[in-house]
Amino acid sequence: MARPKYQSTAQRIAAATFVVLFLVIPIAVLASIPLGILVEILLALALLAFGAGFLASERFRGGVRDAAKSLLAAGVILGIIHFSGVMDPFYRREGWLILDLEMEIEPLRVAPGEPLTYTLSTTNTGVRAALKRRIRVDDVPYEGVFVYGRLPDLGGARFPIVGTPIASTYYEDDPGSDVGDCTIIYATPGLPELSPENWDWSETYTPGPKVIGAITSDGETHRGLEAGETLRLQYAVGVPEDHPDGKVHHVRAALGYRDPQWATHHAHDLWFKFEEVVVDSSGGV
Repeated sequence: MARPKYQSTAQRIAAATFVVLFLVIPIAVLASIPLGILVEILLALALLAFGAGFLASERFRGGVRDAAKSLLAAGVILGIIHFSGVMDPFYRREGWLILDLEMEIEPLRVAPGEPLTYTLSTTNTGVRAALKRRIRVDDVPYEGVFVYGRLPDLGGARFPIVGTPIASTYYEDDPGSDVGDCTIIYATPGLPELSPENWDWSETYTPGPKVIGAITSDGETHRGLEAGETLRLQYAVGVPEDHPDGKVHHVRAALGYRDPQWATHHAHDLWFKFEEVVVDSSGGV
């Protein structure tokens, strides 16, 4: 019986997609292998197979080239999945990323009219610098690592920021150190809210923004986050006097940077859910 052959590029891509989704990715998850590694392996095998196709005899040349095209299609599909960020939660769970986000909220039980204090911090636990992302702040390009939190709301009205937010970068083992400028920024993303890189950020706070953040840039000096350095943002919001008893509606905080590690190298937008906070008019804490 003659060996079946793929008759079209579409069939080849469909077969590669099936292999990637139902074989390669499950194996990667179970074996804790970053998809970036598999992408490079598949592309390297595809190049080797293309080269072997020129050296193979006429009898085997067609089969070798078909294999090369299938490996190439699988590598491209896997690369799209990897760079889309879909696997970021898996990478974070496995501890492969050099940055993570720590969040503190005080108090977790609060009375109406009292403040809630949020602290967001990220520390570079790797051996290489976390790379910069670019956003526009008041129409000026800022490049750096950034953290941001979505402000809580009551019926769509955002809680007001009270006091003065504080942002700083320092060495993890020396919280009193100052290793570079950072800027506090605000945004009210429009729809669709696809990427913070496309939001209209501003250094000026006016009541009503959805997001507060900090970036390791002052608009002139741009930097990433070196190994052992921490970026920290602290801000407080006032709980409205008419807030009913029950949970505070706040969604998440996030972290944006580019990972320099070859297996997880791409721009990351990592989201983290806030802890539950309860409003209690009987006495707060």
